[in-house]
Amino acid sequence: MKVLFIQPPPRQIVREDIVVPPLGIAYLAAVVEAKGHKVSIIDAFAEGLDMRSLEEKIKAISPDLIGITGMTPVIDNAFKVARAARKYAKHIIMGGPHVSVAGNKIFKQCSDIDYAIQGEGETSLPLLIDGLESGKKDIGNVPGLITKEIINPPAQFIADLDNLPFPARHLLPNERYRYILSQGKVTTMFTSRGCPYHCIFCDKAVFGSKWRSRSASNVLDEMEFVNREFKINSIIIYDDLFTVKKERVMEICRGILERGLRIEWKCEGRVNIVEEETLRWMKKAGCSMIAYGVESGNQKGLDYLNKGTKVEQIKKAFELTRKAGIKPMAYFVLGIPVETYEDELRTIEFAKEIRPAYAQFSVLSPTPGTKLYDDAVKMGWYREVDAQNPMDKDIRRPAIINENWDEGKLNGILREAHRRFYLSPWYIFERIKELRSFKEFLIKAGAGLRLLKWYLRRNNA
Repeated sequence: MKVLFIQPPPRQIVREDIVVPPLGIAYLAAVVEAKGHKVSIIDAFAEGLDMRSLEEKIKAISPDLIGITGMTPVIDNAFKVARAARKYAKHIIMGGPHVSVAGNKIFKQCSDIDYAIQGEGETSLPLLIDGLESGKKDIGNVPGLITKEIINPPAQFIADLDNLPFPARHLLPNERYRYILSQGKVTTMFTSRGCPYHCIFCDKAVFGSKWRSRSASNVLDEMEFVNREFKINSIIIYDDLFTVKKERVMEICRGILERGLRIEWKCEGRVNIVEEETLRWMKKAGCSMIAYGVESGNQKGLDYLNKGTKVEQIKKAFELTRKAGIKPMAYFVLGIPVETYEDELRTIEFAKEIRPAYAQFSVLSPTPGTKLYDDAVKMGWYREVDAQNPMDKDIRRPAIINENWDEGKLNGILREAHRRFYLSPWYIFERIKELRSFKEFLIKAGAGLRLLKWYLRRNNA
């Protein structure tokens, strides 16, 4: 079969500070290609294609089957792709987080989709393609398959991730990927799947709660491959949580040094499992940044979110990370139902106290498939509002509206967070001090101007 995978285009063609490879479809493409099918990928987001240009590319490829990835915040664009592609392919399949939550409601949301796959698709998709190629025989038994009549249980989680081929980066426009916090050519990697923690706002519909990791040698082989074959020197590790197992992290760090890999990398950590020795090895091996899910500076907010962390652990983790010479990044959520506006002003001051190199402030979103969503619906709190941070791709964002929060307060706290943090003199001075080139200055200045425009637009709304 001639198989085409599509990453949907942006809603608007604008300069994006973060453009990274669609690893989900790149993994699927690698698996399908290994089965002997002719495979293509169109990353319409990275290429900045509008719908007409995308349709022309689809027509030129003339595939038998099209696979589209869909995330809930931008699912409307994925549906537009399906409608545009309908006349060019016999079979249209959708996968991704939205499918895993929507089930067969997906066909009411978009009638141009023929099949959907929930959960990890590397096992299921080749089986479905084989069935379609042989005249739809036995497709009813494909794990994770969803049709208008069928909702099969998801395939079992892949236990040995080393058995997967590396993502099909040779099919991607690698020169178009960029990440504002990284230097040089950039790519992303998964070294593990799943997260063993139970924050109530986290959607685990695709990878689940059981942490499954690739071996250190397999991770190192991929790092060496992308560095050698694609001349990529910056890797963003997209695991939900990279630092779960100290021994594995240390083995990867030693391997980077032993193989002489000259790379920088960023990962996700957790404040209650940070310790000094591992941080030192991570720094030696090229780790430039660790992002932590801080969420709140108030213990009652952390407890409500079931973070399993303490305010003092947050302070200690940021202190140790800076001491090791690694930049700490912080994720915060605003609009926590048990917190007031004044509580979250304290969170903003807490952000300034722990001094992350970068902070991301977002409105807490109850997404389907999470305990937070179930609780919000039960309490009558669920609303969709216009309360986006500068990086959000949503048209309207799910939020919690209760006695503490309305749409005006959510927008107000977002503005205050960005103003008080990013316009602090200490913050501006710190970022200027670390500039390494005029090119980096232009990139960061451009991002700063876009943030300022967002703030002024929101302030005048």
